[in-house]
Amino acid sequence: MGQPPLASWPNPDQPSYGAPAGVPGQPTPAHGQGAQEPQVPPVPQMPAPQHSFAPPSGQSMYGNHQPAAQAAQQQGGYGSFTFPVAPRQKLEPLAIAGIATAPLGPVGIGLGLLARNRVKQTRRRSMALAWTAVALGAVFTVGWALVTAVLSMNGTIDRALESPQPGDVAAARTVAAANLAVGNCIQTLPPAEQVGEVRLVPCADEHIAQVVSLHPGSGDFPGAEQIAADATATCTTEVENIDAGDASFVPWYLVPSQAGWDQGNTQVVCLLRGDAGPLNVDLVNT
Repeated sequence: MGQPPLASWPNPDQPSYGAPAGVPGQPTPAHGQGAQEPQVPPVPQMPAPQHSFAPPSGQSMYGNHQPAAQAAQQQGGYGSFTFPVAPRQKLEPLAIAGIATAPLGPVGIGLGLLARNRVKQTRRRSMALAWTAVALGAVFTVGWALVTAVLSMNGTIDRALESPQPGDVAAARTVAAANLAVGNCIQTLPPAEQVGEVRLVPCADEHIAQVVSLHPGSGDFPGAEQIAADATATCTTEVENIDAGDASFVPWYLVPSQAGWDQGNTQVVCLLRGDAGPLNVDLVNT
């Protein structure tokens, strides 16, 4: 019975990287032949990359992004919900009326306050307009109050509301020349040609002139020279018929200008004027 072959260890003196037996393309040394130079195995090559730009089925070429519809479906099993959009509220009519009437002062304030209450009840979008009406109404109210105070102090309102009062006056007052009446005694006459206002006094006080008569005109303005000539003739005749006793006076008159005639003041005012100075007697109302 033969002995089994002994296992052999690799010779340390020989390199251990020799070509293994059976490698295709490398010669195997024959038994008993001398050792040959070891053969280095070939470097394994990387497999050639396969260039393919086609993305996998169901996947985007720019990444793994799902369509919006698919993503929305994955958020829940009940889908999305919608709600109706509330219509835009209308403007409060009282707020608009308050702004429109703000120049009337208190009227704008009242409408603005009413609009404010209506906006709270109906929830309309006019609260800013309501407060604006109140503010503007307050500003105009203060402005009108100041204007009224100024016009009252300088007598403009009194002259605008006055009317002619024939005869003697009980107390001194200022009137417009267009509101002179028969029998009024005028304290002074301004030296200027244009007369807008005159000062009336009781005829027992010193005065420079007294109204004798009034003569309204009609038609177009006749011209400054013509109206002055007519006034001289008319007033001279009427003043000469007055019995003045010892008083010395001359005829005088006031005639409207063209601007006054166009505004409706067409009357000629005949006066008697003190010749030697002021008068202190009533020559018309006796």
